[in-house]
Amino acid sequence: MEGLKLMRIGVMTAMVTSIRAVYKNPVVMMRWAATIAVVILVGMATFFIGLAVTLPLIGHASWHAYRETVGQ
Repeated sequence: MEGLKLMRIGVMTAMVTSIRAVYKNPVVMMRWAATIAVVILVGMATFFIGLAVTLPLIGHASWHAYRETVGQ
């Protein structure tokens, strides 16, 4: 939520922007969703210890991908 506070946009605006990004890039978004699922499964396969590394990594990468997709 820190990013939304700094950008001074509302939750609804962020949601609509995300939905538009998915509609404009459906194949890329499906690949990204599959990548996230695989990385989380790998983290869970290591008795959830791997999630300590994979979740922050996914969050960081998703934030940068979102900013690049939206153009900020």
